[in-house]
Amino acid sequence: MPVYSCSTPLALSPELKGAIAKEFTRIHREFTGAPEPFVNIVFLDLPHGSHYLGGAVRENGTLINAIVRAGRTLETRQALLKSLSAAWSSLTGQPERKLVIRVEEADAETIMEAGLTMPRPGEEAEWMAANKETLGELAV
Repeated sequence: MPVYSCSTPLALSPELKGAIAKEFTRIHREFTGAPEPFVNIVFLDLPHGSHYLGGAVRENGTLINAIVRAGRTLETRQALLKSLSAAWSSLTGQPERKLVIRVEEADAETIMEAGLTMPRPGEEAEWMAANKETLGELAV
């Protein structure tokens, strides 16, 4: 489930996208305990003239919006933000001052994947075991 949408003007190679996806997945697992197959990373091109800040075109800004299941502490969410920002900057070379990162929470009961309502944080193992047939290769 979490969905990380990375809108950027940077030209990211497939290898760099893969490295970012692996690192964001690792970070998400570290701070939330969610299984790897839950983590979705999406890269969206942000053409020049499509991002404005204060009414003027923003040069080389990246927006990362994450939707995660609700139920983690503020400290956990803030540590997640800091780690994501540092990872993006380290991997892409883009300064953190050019990033806008947001984590939005949604109730697990309002999220569906593979035709199944998602479990609350901490209930993933039971959920995957109960839905192994439906999940197929996603069940770990």
